[in-house]
Amino acid sequence: MSAFARRVVLLTGAGGGLGREFARQLLAAGADLILSSHSPQRLTAAAEFAAHGQPSGKTGRIRALLPADLSDPASCDRLAQQVTQVAPDLDLIIHNAGIGLYGPLNAIPAEAAERLLRINLHAPIRLTAALLPVLRNRPHSQIVFISSILGRAALPNISVYSAAKFGLRGFASGLTAEGYSVSTVYPFFTQTDILDAPQYGEGPKRRVPGWLVDQPPPVVRASLAGIAARRRHIYPSWKAHLYAIVADIAPDILPPFSRLVAG
Repeated sequence: MSAFARRVVLLTGAGGGLGREFARQLLAAGADLILSSHSPQRLTAAAEFAAHGQPSGKTGRIRALLPADLSDPASCDRLAQQVTQVAPDLDLIIHNAGIGLYGPLNAIPAEAAERLLRINLHAPIRLTAALLPVLRNRPHSQIVFISSILGRAALPNISVYSAAKFGLRGFASGLTAEGYSVSTVYPFFTQTDILDAPQYGEGPKRRVPGWLVDQPPPVVRASLAGIAARRRHIYPSWKAHLYAIVADIAPDILPPFSRLVAG
């Protein structure tokens, strides 16, 4: 039996590239899903993508589609209330929602930076706190944060994004110390909307070379294997593993390498 069969999962950011793939693979593994995204249209499309081609009667189900703007604290609270109502048996949260931006700090509008922090860091903290009473009642509950390799070592012109991902790592560590089962996933550059995030400041458009970019299906497959094994730190590709090793033993070579391969 799949490790996710009959598990009840809240997945945020379900409308994005990783989110849609998480939904598809979790559904195939037999999970009950509560999907959330900022856009109702993207949420519906994600549900259709996840269900397409699944064998009839042999998968999990989508229990609810819950649009939510995670940049708005009131919307976060509303989402938590809705989840509590439709899934009092919730036992797994995957905090996948996130946005990106690129550029030197002095070129980034304060509101853009603050919005990123609200979505990427404040919302996971707020939602987790609100849903802890539900999770405490489930003996095998689990909290998962989709971080980034940039939460292991920062690169130039991604300081605000890295700050949020470093923050998630610290939050996850604290929850683990409090006795919760927590996993943090550190994907490498992956083919999602993050690669097309807004860029501020002068200079040519930054592009990550195709040979450096991982694809969502294997990244999600490796992530779910790590989540099923309840590993604390999950690196879902060899590139992510290599980045983590270099971050530990020779972090100073990463910024110049970044400039070399991506401008």
